[in-house]
Amino acid sequence: MRSAELPDTVEDFGHLVAHVEQTGERVLLTQGDLPHSVLLPAAELAELEYWAQRFLGAPIPLPDAAEERPPGPVRHGPYTRYVHADGERMTFTRGRTVVVELRPAGWLDWLEQQAVHGRQGYMDPKQAAAFAEFLARQPPVGEQ
Repeated sequence: MRSAELPDTVEDFGHLVAHVEQTGERVLLTQGDLPHSVLLPAAELAELEYWAQRFLGAPIPLPDAAEERPPGPVRHGPYTRYVHADGERMTFTRGRTVVVELRPAGWLDWLEQQAVHGRQGYMDPKQAAAFAEFLARQPPVGEQ
């Protein structure tokens, strides 16, 4: 995973967003050697959210809104940055397509853990039917 210092990138996210879009590689933004946030492909975030919701069975909790409203959309080369109401999360689009998301590093770690649990507990319908058939063929406990 590539890493960049946050204060150096705030003015122009364009080159980092382009890197993420072209390579699919995440970019870790640090602040004083500590992880602050992560730029990742939007499709990867959507997949993590999907699996995390399977485990949680409820919507994923989001940070509270910030006191101040974030500024409007800002252009970064061919990309447009939209800051969410909490002031921490950001979405980057090219044209009308969402390509990259910025999320706090701690929140993303939590989401990945939830997604792992969601994937581990999932069986597709064919697999679930085969497992149910296997269980039906087993003798009752104590009758062996």
